[in-house]
Amino acid sequence: MQNAPVKLLNSLKQETVRKFCFGPVPSRRLGRSLGIDILPKKTCNLNCIYCEIGEGTNYVTSPNEYYPVNEIIQEIDSIIESNIPFDILTFTASGEPTLYSKLGELILFAKKKTPKPVAALTNATLFHLEEVRNQLSNADILLPSLDAAREETFRKLNRPAASVILKDIISGLKEIRKSFKGLIWLEVLLVKGINDSEEEIQALKKVIDEINPHKIQLNTIVRPPAVIWAKPVSMERLHEIRDYLGYNAEIIVDFRPKSIILRDDIKANDILEVLKRRPMRFYDIESIFALDKHKLMSILDELSDNKKIDSRIHNNEVFYFNKGDYDQ
Repeated sequence: MQNAPVKLLNSLKQETVRKFCFGPVPSRRLGRSLGIDILPKKTCNLNCIYCEIGEGTNYVTSPNEYYPVNEIIQEIDSIIESNIPFDILTFTASGEPTLYSKLGELILFAKKKTPKPVAALTNATLFHLEEVRNQLSNADILLPSLDAAREETFRKLNRPAASVILKDIISGLKEIRKSFKGLIWLEVLLVKGINDSEEEIQALKKVIDEINPHKIQLNTIVRPPAVIWAKPVSMERLHEIRDYLGYNAEIIVDFRPKSIILRDDIKANDILEVLKRRPMRFYDIESIFALDKHKLMSILDELSDNKKIDSRIHNNEVFYFNKGDYDQ
């Protein structure tokens, strides 16, 4: 009989790895989110200090068709046809999704293929471009981010490419709010000592009131950040900021999803594919796959022994991640 490590390595070789689709994963905002990752890792025009996929090395500022659009469409079609249960289909990326030049075509296909809502995560840096706003026009929910209303703070926190200017982001958010027919949920990620002061929050409120999103969603650092010195804001401070921003502000930190059963044939690569996108805690993984705790720990131990994954302590919690993603 083969021992466990040999069995695991054989299964890794035999399994078909999804290139673009992952999950569904438990999303703090969206429930069971079937993710579509449409870009090579760190294809982005920002290099945020809190980024959960690590430090960027090169900025990308112009949209391009980084993968053939038909390849992504075929994989979306295949996974939806498999009847895997999900609440929402979410276009995301290991970077900034609007840098994919055929995002609009993908959104249209998804809308035709599933009755479930279609969402897009974005840093809003290209919203000032009409063609980018048009690409997003058929989505049901947009989840843009805006972490600062002052240029100096924006550059310290989000570390943008030289061509990315905060005033363009703000004007783009105002424009898309006027034209977009779906929901806009604006995320503000707060980092201790960077954008959580009274002055920063007052400036943010002024701009957010002008944008008028349907929701303001407050977040802070939960997973290991790109730079180790970036620290989370306390829950007490988050509550103060929420109350100040108004009735449509909410805190989305520390969501612990309910256990859901997606399928009963979980393999090692199913877990690896999720961890390639973001680090996760034990109970995050457990809730996605509804695995017995002992079985899940056995799989994680074997993946670690075979140098497929690693772990790291952040805020007194253990996070598992794809090997090499967080070497610092």
